[in-house]
Amino acid sequence: MNRLFTRWGFGLGAAAGAAALIAALFLISPKTQATAAQVMTKGARAVARLTSIHLRGQLRTLPADNFSYVSSDCDFHAIELWKQLQPELKWRVEKPGRVAVMDGQSTVLYIKTANSGMKLPQPSRSAFDTDWLHRIANLSNTITNELNNAIAKGWKLGLKDERGADGRAKAVVTVEAKAGLPDNDYLKNKFFDASDTRRVYRFDAETELLEAVQVYVSGQSGEVLMFDLEQIEYNQPVDPAVFQLGLPANVNWYQTEMQKLPDNAKYASMTAEQAARAYFEALARQDWAEAEKFRRDRVNEKTKQLVAGLELVSVGEAFASAAYDPNGRFVPYEIKLGGQVLKHNVALKKDKKTGRWFVDGGGF
Repeated sequence: MNRLFTRWGFGLGAAAGAAALIAALFLISPKTQATAAQVMTKGARAVARLTSIHLRGQLRTLPADNFSYVSSDCDFHAIELWKQLQPELKWRVEKPGRVAVMDGQSTVLYIKTANSGMKLPQPSRSAFDTDWLHRIANLSNTITNELNNAIAKGWKLGLKDERGADGRAKAVVTVEAKAGLPDNDYLKNKFFDASDTRRVYRFDAETELLEAVQVYVSGQSGEVLMFDLEQIEYNQPVDPAVFQLGLPANVNWYQTEMQKLPDNAKYASMTAEQAARAYFEALARQDWAEAEKFRRDRVNEKTKQLVAGLELVSVGEAFASAAYDPNGRFVPYEIKLGGQVLKHNVALKKDKKTGRWFVDGGGF
C-alpha cells in the first residue's frame, strides 16, 4: 500500500529523447516500427504543455482492490484520474470501492467498503498503486519508456490507419509488452505491470492527440480486453472539490510502522507459515488483539462479522513471486466459513522495525 513511485513530469524532454530512439529503430527494426514511434512522438508533443488532464475508463478489477489489480474473471468497473499540473500539482484516482487524493499537501488513500485509509503527510507524484494510470496520463514519458523497451526488450510496435465514427482519420499504434515473468509466477497477469499486454493507442491524425487506449492481457487462453480508456479531456478546468476528500470520523487508519511487543522476539522468529497459522487461529477464536499483532490496522466491525465462525483447515508451504517484495511470501490456506470451504493465499511481509510478519493482502 505504501509504495511511492518515480516522478512523472509533462514536457518536451521526453519527446526530444524519443527522436534519438526513433533513429535507432530505423537502424534495427522494420520501417513500420519506426513510423509508429514517430506517431507516438507527435502525440507527446501535442500534449507537452498540459495544465490538466482527465481520464475515464473501464477496468476488469474488483471494486475495492488495488488500483492495478486486474482479472479476466472480473466485470468491468469505472476508473478515473483527474490531474491538475498548473498552478500546483494535484490528482485524484477513483474506482467504486477505493479513492486516492493528493491535494498538494498530503496524499490519502480511502477504501470505502472497509472504511479504512492511509495517509502520507506529504505530496506525491503517484502513490498507492496508481502509477500505471499516471504513466498513461503522462504520454510524453510513456513514449520514452515504450520505445526504450522496444529496443532493449524486443517489444513489437505496429501501426495502422483507421477511420473513426466521426469520419476523422486515426493513427493506431500497437505495443506488445512483456512483463518478463515466468508463466507459472503467482502474480503473472494479476496486476497491470505484471501482465503480458497488447496496448493499443489511438491518435487523431489531424490534431495528433491521443484519443483512446485499450489494453489486452495475453494469457494461455488468448487475449482479454482488460482496460478500455474511453474518455480523455485535455486542459479543462477541474473543480477544486475534486481534490477534497471528506471522510467519516471513524476511519480505521493503516499504520506505516508497527510497534514492538513485550514478547516481540517470539513473533519475529516465526516462519511465514507459522505467522499465517497464528493469525487465522486468532481470527477463529475472535482474539482480535492477537490477530492485530499480524496487521497494520485494527480489525474493524465488518471484518469481525465476516470471519464469525471461521475454522482453519490447513496452512500450506510459503512461496515467493518475482513480482512481489523479495522478502515477502504467499502462504496457501484453507478455511471453512459460512458453510463453505475456501482456499486462497495470504500475502505476508516483514515489518522492518519489529521483524514481524504482517498481512499485506488475501487474509481479511
